[in-house]
Parts: sequence; structure tokens; C-alpha cells
Amino acid sequence: MAHAEPPPFTFEPRRRRPLGLLTALCLLLIGGVYAGYGIGCTVIDAYEDAPPSYVAGDSVGLVTVGGMLAAVVGWLTWSLLVDRHPRALGQLHAPGVLLPAVAAGLLLAAAELDVAGWYVGAAVIAAAVGVGLLLSAVAAAAARRRRWRLELDLIACGTPVSATVVEPGLDPYDFEEASNVITTAAFRFTGADGTVYRVHRRVVIPSSAPLVEGQRTTIWYDPDRPTDDRRIVVGIQHALRWNVPVPRVSTDRPAVPS
Repeated sequence: MAHAEPPPFTFEPRRRRPLGLLTALCLLLIGGVYAGYGIGCTVIDAYEDAPPSYVAGDSVGLVTVGGMLAAVVGWLTWSLLVDRHPRALGQLHAPGVLLPAVAAGLLLAAAELDVAGWYVGAAVIAAAVGVGLLLSAVAAAAARRRRWRLELDLIACGTPVSATVVEPGLDPYDFEEASNVITTAAFRFTGADGTVYRVHRRVVIPSSAPLVEGQRTTIWYDPDRPTDDRRIVVGIQHALRWNVPVPRVSTDRPAVPS
């Protein structure tokens, strides 16, 4: 019995949700400040560095718990939405925003209770670590944008060939406990000289767009360097990595004078 080859891979890009990211950012900032303030007041009182008349009451506990809860919700929301913006944002942005906010809250507590010493030092260290994480996140995003532009150049100038999934890297039950599966898939294509090549790609596959053996896609490669892995773009991976539609071979033809 003959079986038709699976059709080309299709992928509907996940909707970008800037409002959700903005909400997550606000929760990280506000929650971080409140958590830092509450923790600072509690620790200062516990070490008896506050004025004798000061007691960290239930209100401080509520501020601490509320701030921590807001920060956790913000971080979770960020982690769920940030992958929709792979060229601009990353997971490191969340702690990079949260730690300076916590530092600001701790400084507020120290100023209110008129203490300094290691409390200020702890706030400075937390802020410095947060800034370092933010800088790392910005650098990583810049590197991803460079890779994106390189792939676009290869798609525009490289040689397109039809490729086939030979190892999807998936088991039938992989999506039972997760909506996304990180795996390594193998693709086979034939170069212009008739040589058969095999390329492996690490991909994050959503349950809405699983890979199957025999599925077809397009590969763009540099015919002068066919074995250079960094000069190869796999249509499936490109779409999943950058949350964009699967690139297709251009069908434009130059106009023929009549």
C-alpha cells in the first residue's frame, strides 16, 4: 500500500503579546520593590539595628508576601511570553529587572529606619548583579539579531534545495506532559553536485506543529561551503527559532518584455 509523503512543514507563529510583557515587567518592578522593602524591614528588626521603638508588624509581613507573590507571578508570566520575541528579549531580562527593584526596596527600608552598613552593601550588590544580567541579556539579544540577519542573507543568496526530515527526534508520547519538546532533528538534502548531505538541528517543537519522518522543508546552503553548518538554514528551524512563518522559495521571475 502506497503512502503519500508528508506535506511541507507548516507553523503558525505564536501571537506576540506586548501588553502581557508590560504587565509582567510592572509586576517584577513593583513586586521587587515591595519584597525588598518588607524583607529589609524584617531583617533590620530581627538584628535589632532599627530604633528601639520599631517593631516589624503584620503589615510588613503582608507587604513582603504580596511583593514576593507579585514578583513570582511577573517572572512566570515573562517566562511564558518572552519566547514569542526571540530577537529582542530573553529570560535573563526578568532577574535583571527584579534584582535592582529589590535593591531599591531594601534601600528604602534602610533609609526609613536610618541604618546603613551591610544593608546598603547588600543592596548595591543586588543592583550590580541585576545590571550585569541586563547587560548580558542585551548582548545575547544582539547576538541573536546578528544570527537572524545572517540567516536572512543566506535565504536571499544561498542555494535552495528540498530537504526531508529523516529523524524527527520525537516519540509518540512526548507531548503528553509538555506543550513543547526540545529535541535534535536530522534533515537530509542533495546538493547541486549530487552529494547527499545530512544536517542536525536542535529545535523546540510545539505540540501544534510536530515533526514526522519524511516531512519536507527547504534548506538554503552555500554551494561553495556545503559542509559549513553555519552557512545552512533549515526552513523548519528558522520558523520555530524566530517565531516567524516558514520561509519559502521565491517564485518571483523577472518581467519579460513583450
